Amino acid sequence: MRKKLTYIVFAFAILFTNNSFAQEALSGLQTNPLIKGLHQKRLDQKETLKSKASISLPFIDDFAKSVGLPDSSLWLDDMAFINVSYPDSAPSIGVATLDAINSSGMIYENASSLPFSADTLTSKQINLNYPGDNTIFLSFYYEPGGLGDSPDPKDTLILEYYSLDSTRWDKVWYANFSEADSMLIETNILENQTDTIYGDTIINLKRKFQQVLIPVNKDQYRKDNFQFRFRNYASLSSEESNESRASNSDHWHIDFIILNKDRSISDTAINDISIIEPIASLFKNYDAVPYKHYPSIMNTEMKETYSILNRNLGNSTPNPKRKFIVYNLSGLGEPEEFGEGELNDMSPFSTQPYKVPLEYVFPFIPNIDSISFEIQGITDANLTSTEPEEYKWNDTTRFIQNLFNYYAYDDGTSENGFGLIGEGTEQAMVAMRFNSFQEDTLSGIQIYFNQTLDNANQIDYKIHVWDELNGKPNSIIYTLEGLDTISSGNLNKFIIIPFDEKIVLNGSFFIGWQKEDSREMLNVGFDVNRINNDKLFYNNNGEWKQSQYEGTIMIRPMFGHKVEVVTGINKNPEDLNLEFNIYPNPAQDILNIDLINNFEIYSYAIFDSYGRVVSNNNTYESSIDISNINPGIYFIRVTNSDNATTTKKFIIIR
Repeated sequence: MRKKLTYIVFAFAILFTNNSFAQEALSGLQTNPLIKGLHQKRLDQKETLKSKASISLPFIDDFAKSVGLPDSSLWLDDMAFINVSYPDSAPSIGVATLDAINSSGMIYENASSLPFSADTLTSKQINLNYPGDNTIFLSFYYEPGGLGDSPDPKDTLILEYYSLDSTRWDKVWYANFSEADSMLIETNILENQTDTIYGDTIINLKRKFQQVLIPVNKDQYRKDNFQFRFRNYASLSSEESNESRASNSDHWHIDFIILNKDRSISDTAINDISIIEPIASLFKNYDAVPYKHYPSIMNTEMKETYSILNRNLGNSTPNPKRKFIVYNLSGLGEPEEFGEGELNDMSPFSTQPYKVPLEYVFPFIPNIDSISFEIQGITDANLTSTEPEEYKWNDTTRFIQNLFNYYAYDDGTSENGFGLIGEGTEQAMVAMRFNSFQEDTLSGIQIYFNQTLDNANQIDYKIHVWDELNGKPNSIIYTLEGLDTISSGNLNKFIIIPFDEKIVLNGSFFIGWQKEDSREMLNVGFDVNRINNDKLFYNNNGEWKQSQYEGTIMIRPMFGHKVEVVTGINKNPEDLNLEFNIYPNPAQDILNIDLINNFEIYSYAIFDSYGRVVSNNNTYESSIDISNINPGIYFIRVTNSDNATTTKKFIIIR
């Protein structure tokens, strides 16, 4: 059975103090559901992906094309994670991350505190049949750690060439990093050269990409079936012995790989203007807001300006054009553009934001309760008419702006786990501050639980709602008891917990949880790319303290009518048979259904946001053709032979 393709990036570990003391803690995830699902899909397509033909020069990949697995037209394996969340200030949006997670999305079985061979990124065969040509060079950027976990000094990033003559992989370059000493050591075996790079209080080597240029200067490599690969050795910290926080670690990020001829050792310039980070929400504080609250929000919460961050990777001085486009994913209305213009000449190797007044407001349609928009930031550099096609992938960045029935600070992806652990945290509480911009009924919450080693996250907890006093939680105004992560639903995804009372709120309030008699960590998703720890508080001794960790816990208040969902709380055993997953979401032409408990589907129906049936069938289909349905927000309702139903929301984009 395929797994649900939930967009999530895997987590990193941060060192902690002794477990015998009460503390707030960050931990990583044991699994990467996105990798897990995509890997299975890639296995299903394996036969169709095979190709004996060698790739012609140039070989270029800046990992901006997609998120998830490496491009199968260039790479053979699925171990690296292509993402935009882990690097810090990458040369181009998107990197390949090597770490301690395998191609199935799990920590390697041989993982230990001793270095072990982990991920591999292996190229397909490349035609280097240029005997005696000493102008062939391989260049790339790499970063040790970034926003992830720093490699230990004993961990290694390795580059290898394949020698057909000796039928072996030859190590040609490797790097080691010591964050404690702020020292990065590079060893070029081909040139018999070792370089040591030092950081200081200004230059943080963990968050700085280094460029490497390596020759392919031996005829044993200059064949029509040349290959190269990156490998990493990883190790689990000995301080991760607690199962509730043992996690992925030792991140190396690789970007903008170029293999070509007619180069030299000084050929470090790339004739490209790249986008280097994703664009974000049009709201000042929230990634998502309730659509029915939008009229009360638009005058105060919309940003005054919006921006793209670009980098000139070359030595020319272009003046690229930029613009933003907003697409209404409901299919209502035409795309709208704003902010078109160009900057003055960009200096060589410079980074420059393009900031414009935000001259756009979302349309408000009173008779619908949810809507989504895709915002695109586009850079059109037009540097030369011969710009490689591969450079164009980093010219566009996208953000999906959801206006549903909840407030969200997080971006929907979990890089960490957050919780309280140790002696003295048995009844500890965590609270996050939100603000409702109009009076409305708080109907429930969404919360994201991380999967942990040996299911150590399965502990009892309560949900609380507090009012606010002087910026901190004050009195508890609602409690939902008798909860645990087993009955709350699947891990590594948002689950919905409905409230059994009407709670009318207006203005500032807090939502959060309290553990019930456990020193273990209730491991909740933590988004490191959205900084909101000024609103995050914890209490383990009667005093509320602000969190020291920069980021956002993944908890969301839901407003409006009573939430009617299959949540897993006090479930009727028969309801368990109605669980299913849909993917991909957003979808384009095909929507897949995975039955979690193999229940018999009697029928399904797809409704638009107005409640009109756009597709239905009385026969179970694992893959539904939606190519004839217009882009927008839809709901699929599945009914079993007992006439019990479950409904899920999905989006169609093209």
